[in-house]
Amino acid sequence: MARTPTVLIVDDDPAIRKMLVEVLTLEGYPTETAANGQEALDLLSRSPARVVLLDLMMPVVDGWGVLASLEAEPPARAKHRIILISAWGTLEKASNLVVEGKVSKPFTVDQLMNVLQPVASDLP
Repeated sequence: MARTPTVLIVDDDPAIRKMLVEVLTLEGYPTETAANGQEALDLLSRSPARVVLLDLMMPVVDGWGVLASLEAEPPARAKHRIILISAWGTLEKASNLVVEGKVSKPFTVDQLMNVLQPVASDLP
């Protein structure tokens, strides 16, 4: 049986982080959180492969900055699966980004899981 990957939740809204931790824990996913892109990059630099739920609009380093940093190091980018979670208008602006999934805020648990499950199952 495949190992369930850790999901890194990167969002500056503490209520969203808390809700996602609760939902994903109930679904059997180990979780970690980061309040901004810099925290996420620090975690990703010293961690095994994982799925990243990445908000685009954050202070310090935004989601675009996280993706740019990962793209600058192809081995680092290759080991992580990125799912953008952001408002629809922001996701439209990010249509050129190469990611494994996108979920528009606000979203339901079913919408999130429909995107997350196939991406997580693809992680080595």
